[in-house]
Amino acid sequence: MDPTDFFKTAELLRKRDEEAHLRTSIGRSYYAAFLYFRERLRSRGLEKKRQPSQDAHTFVIQCLQYSNVQEGKKASTRLHNLRQLRTDADYRLDKKLSQNDADDAFAKAKNVIDDYTNNITPEQETQLIQNASDFAIKIKNWM
Repeated sequence: MDPTDFFKTAELLRKRDEEAHLRTSIGRSYYAAFLYFRERLRSRGLEKKRQPSQDAHTFVIQCLQYSNVQEGKKASTRLHNLRQLRTDADYRLDKKLSQNDADDAFAKAKNVIDDYTNNITPEQETQLIQNASDFAIKIKNWM
C-alpha cells in the first residue's frame, strides 16, 4: 500500500462536521506523512531492527533530524509538529478541534512530503541515510 493513500481518507473525513471525523482526519494526515518517510528510509536500507514497533515514530523523526542534511532536518521538525497535532487529536479530548485544524494538518502533511521530494537531491539523500544510520547504530543502538 502507498502510505499517501491515507490522504484520501483524511480528505473525506475533514469535510465532515463531526469532531470525531476531524480528529481522525488529522490522524490519517499524520500517518500518511509518517509512513511515507518510514517507507522511504526503509527502501534505502534504514530500518529500525530492534523492537521495530517500539519508538518507530521517534526513530523516523530523529533519523531525519540527526542526518545533518537540511531537507531531512526540515522534514523532521515538520513531522514532529504533525505528530503533536495527531497526539492532541487522539488524546486531548478536552481540546476542541475544528475544521481548520483538520485542514491545517492535511496541508502540512502534504507539504512536508512535497517539499522533501522536490528539494532533496540523490546525493543529499545518500548522505542523509549514511548519517542517520550512523546515529541509529552508535547513539541509539536501534539497528
